[in-house]
Amino acid sequence: MKFFIILAFLPFTFLAQTVSYADVGVIVNLNSPESIEIGNYFQAARNIPSQNIIYVNVPNTEVINDSVFNVLRTQIEASILNSGIENTLNYLVTTKGVPLRRSGIDCIVNQGNGDCGAVDAELSLILGPHASNIAQSNAFLHPYFNQNVHFTRSQFGMYLVTRLDAFTVGDVKQMIARSGPNTAVNPLAFQNILDLNEAQGNDTLYFVDTYINPALNEFQIGNWITQTDYNISPITNQSNVLSYLSTGFGPLPDYTQNFGFVPGSFAALTTCSTAAAFDSVSSSNANFTLSDLIAQGCTAAHGYVNCIYFTQLLRADILVNRYLDQTAHYNLAESFYMADRFASWQGVIVGDPKTTLIADNTAGLTPATPSVDNLLLYPNPNRGAFQIKGIDLDREISVVIYSVTGQQIQSIQSINEQTTIEIENKGVFFVTFFENGASIGMKKVVVE
Repeated sequence: MKFFIILAFLPFTFLAQTVSYADVGVIVNLNSPESIEIGNYFQAARNIPSQNIIYVNVPNTEVINDSVFNVLRTQIEASILNSGIENTLNYLVTTKGVPLRRSGIDCIVNQGNGDCGAVDAELSLILGPHASNIAQSNAFLHPYFNQNVHFTRSQFGMYLVTRLDAFTVGDVKQMIARSGPNTAVNPLAFQNILDLNEAQGNDTLYFVDTYINPALNEFQIGNWITQTDYNISPITNQSNVLSYLSTGFGPLPDYTQNFGFVPGSFAALTTCSTAAAFDSVSSSNANFTLSDLIAQGCTAAHGYVNCIYFTQLLRADILVNRYLDQTAHYNLAESFYMADRFASWQGVIVGDPKTTLIADNTAGLTPATPSVDNLLLYPNPNRGAFQIKGIDLDREISVVIYSVTGQQIQSIQSINEQTTIEIENKGVFFVTFFENGASIGMKKVVVE
């Protein structure tokens, strides 16, 4: 069962600001050619000061024990202190080739998650008042959770840590190229997908009530196009995807998602171990992971290196509220950290930490695409029958009509100026226009 929410949308205007990366530190593993290449690329792309590049010398492996983690941590802290940037950095960025997760004795022997953790999540607490919580057997509720202010380390005593990682170096470079401050997204053409996956029995109702519906409400408040899929199997074959929020428990089986993500897009997978590996060899475990999302064009993603308790899941409603806020313009790292309760735990965030989104009703549309502003629904209001004037006869345009509650009323595969559309019930309806499966805008029609 699926439905869309599409509401009238007012255009946004925002004056783009120059964003400095002088408070971003990049961690590079000298034993990994991939890490070095990505670090150099990101530094050049974002004009990051040389003293902010933090070099480490640790094994080029995704999983490390506590002994190696302590070496990694010590090297990072020493580099930061020696460069005198402890109090100027707010963000840390790990790169592909920097270890991904720590695996303690309990994690190995008992297969529990209390002694396992994401390296990035542990590093967020270094050199600060919360450092005693690093690599402990329990999660740490960090002070930036559910805040509504821009982040500074001086206020919250931690760093925000994201990762530049994917199957390949090429995937990472493309991710960097389609991200960054002031990335334009189109509320009239881009869709947000809420997907219920791998949930069973009473768990289904739990995920719908505590994860999907609150996030759906945030999309509705902001008037963003939203599709909700309550089927347990994953949704596939979607275009112009701005966000993909998938919720469930068991590991997602590998499948062909076939999504077309737009620049600035973001995703969160709450299922088990979606960030347990990024390299192509480990991907042979037949699970769908964050790397699959990045390879398809997603700009930012959140997942877990292990399984966690339901009550510890990232708050998708907070993520949507912050990242799509067109007044405060919270960046990627701020938005994900405000939505994720715990540091020194299982979460991994992939992406450029300072990516921000700006609503632009023309973003993603080619000049040849007909503007819905030139299309006229006539008559409007009407008594149940109308036509669409101003259609370019050289293009194949289809329409889908929705009620104000998001119910699909009808779908017409091909229309022209002679096509008469009839609606039986009275009320306000939304006509969404598509070309080649992609939404190009919408208009409101009133049936009296």
